[in-house]
Amino acid sequence: MGAGALAMLDAAPDPFAAMVAVSKARERQAFGAGFTFVRPVDDDRTYHVDVVRCFYHDVLVAHSVAELTPVMCEFDANWIGAIDPAKHGFGFERATTIGRGGSHCPFHFDRTR
Repeated sequence: MGAGALAMLDAAPDPFAAMVAVSKARERQAFGAGFTFVRPVDDDRTYHVDVVRCFYHDVLVAHSVAELTPVMCEFDANWIGAIDPAKHGFGFERATTIGRGGSHCPFHFDRTR
């Protein structure tokens, strides 16, 4: 997954726009009704999407193993690690997740140049 994300970013004329397009497509096509997404900011410099309902967390809570949710959160490290702000012109921040006790999972992409 990391190699694919890196290849996509490296080949894109605008890596930020490419990552935003992938994120929006995955929200619609890969995650479904078990997730709720809120976009507090969505413009040409900043894309902040917050997951306020997480299917993975809900299922793990229902089975009394909520402490396993951070394992699901770590899966994202595969594609997050491909982002090189100096090279791709944008950074990523996710200060917390629902699985780590946060009220939501912020996926915040901001152009650096």
